[in-house]
Amino acid sequence: MRYVISMIIMIMMIGCSGREMADRINGAMVYASGNRPPSAFRVANADVMSKYIFNMENYKIGMPEGRAYDFIGKNAYGDKNGWFGFTSYDRDVSFILDPYYQIDVSTNECPQKVTKYERAILDNNLTYFKKFFRPGLFDKIYIRHYGKESYRCLVTEYRWKGKDYKNTKFIDYDCYKFNPSKTEYECVTISLTYSKPLDPKLARIFTYEDLKKRARRMLDSLYIKSLW
Repeated sequence: MRYVISMIIMIMMIGCSGREMADRINGAMVYASGNRPPSAFRVANADVMSKYIFNMENYKIGMPEGRAYDFIGKNAYGDKNGWFGFTSYDRDVSFILDPYYQIDVSTNECPQKVTKYERAILDNNLTYFKKFFRPGLFDKIYIRHYGKESYRCLVTEYRWKGKDYKNTKFIDYDCYKFNPSKTEYECVTISLTYSKPLDPKLARIFTYEDLKKRARRMLDSLYIKSLW
């Protein structure tokens, strides 16, 4: 479902952006307007992914780790293989390796007030979150530190019920940057969607653990901007 919605938005953005022009940035084909991040892009190769940084309104982040074989042949829908994606409102960015991997990054518009929820993250109080997350839906809930400034990140690994999601897994990293007095925060969420290939050979290559490893570059490169 996330993938379908993302594709619809991207098609609308490409089709309705007549004033945008195709440009080549560090070898990646993009649709660019001025100095803003590209609204839609297709990556040229794995080397580009290791160098390109997305400078968004509230954060900076690198691309996931690419592999040479990501760009060979065609995907399950007959399209040229490789990573592509889009950005919106200078806040959200998505990276897609169709149809196996999708990574979505989003953030709040401005600093938010710390509530009991964020206080529980500061206190490493995982017991607090049991009242929010239904048993059985969430496989794992834990707190880790990622990013340029070692942000506290609430990590949730989960599945959705139903036959349409039996081969799909999700993991969210909600990474928080607090002000010195711990009364306000900025949050960047990195969401991973894994769709297991039906082909057994591909299923051994494109795995859930592989997706998490590839996303580690993004987590390590994350820098959250702030007003304080």
